[in-house]
Formats: sequence, C-alpha cells, structure tokens
Amino acid sequence: MARKKTLFNGESDGWKKRPAAGAGDDLDITPMIDVTFLLLIFFMVTSTMQATQDSDVPVARHGVGVDTRGSTIVLVHNDGNGLNGQSVVEMKEAGGTTEVSLEELTARVRERVQNGVMDVIIKADRGVPHGFVQEVTRAVTEVDGVKFYIGIEEKKNN
Repeated sequence: MARKKTLFNGESDGWKKRPAAGAGDDLDITPMIDVTFLLLIFFMVTSTMQATQDSDVPVARHGVGVDTRGSTIVLVHNDGNGLNGQSVVEMKEAGGTTEVSLEELTARVRERVQNGVMDVIIKADRGVPHGFVQEVTRAVTEVDGVKFYIGIEEKKNN
C-alpha cells in the first residue's frame, strides 16, 4: 500500500512524522486535584469549631473602689420609649430617687459638696447616648472640689 503524501505544519519533506515515544508526555493532574479537594472537604466537615476563650483581663492596679454610702449617686437612663427615648437624670438620695434637670443636678451636687460629700458616682444604662453622659459629667464637674467616678457593673457569670 502506498502512503499518501500530505503537508503537515510546513514540514520540508511533506510527510507526517510521529512523535518519538516519551517525548511530550503530559502528566494529568486532574485526579490529584480531585483527591485534594475531597480531603479538604473531609477535614472541613469533620473538624469541630471552637469559640475563642474569654480573655482574662488583669486586675486593675491603680483603680480603687468608692464607698457608695458617702457619695452622691447619679443615675442616667432612658425613659422607656425605646432607643430614641428621652434620657432622664435621677439622683439617689436617702428617701429614694428623684428626677432632676442638669441645672438642678449642678445645684444639688454643689449643696452636697458644701456638706462634705465630695464623691459623685455616675451610673448610666447601656442605651443612653454617650453625648448625654458627657453632658451629665460636665454638669457635675462644674462644681469645684468634686471627684466624679463612673459606676460599672461587673459581668455576671452564667
């Protein structure tokens, strides 16, 4: 049988040549990629996720607790109308709590300072805007000789 002469890729003699054995063998990595993804999925599904541990905050070295019995306590909270409700200032006194304006607060703190009560503790609820707490702080610090403290509540362990 006679071979047909064909042109292939511009070869000079016109005959199609077979590539030499082993030259140009490509490695098929598709199965290796499949196995890699299967292992990745297996470890993702079987692993357990652990939440980060709560940080152990060191004890404050410079902070000192303030005796509430010898202090003026100012409570700041919302009036209950949601997050946009009006913020309310109350003073805690022997007979209970009374609502006061910022001007009344300054006057009452001034009276208490003249009677020897120099410490003021400001306690604010989480929903009170920070700017309003700053206004209350300014009203308290207008009185000379006053020391104000921010009341905090320790995190409860459930």
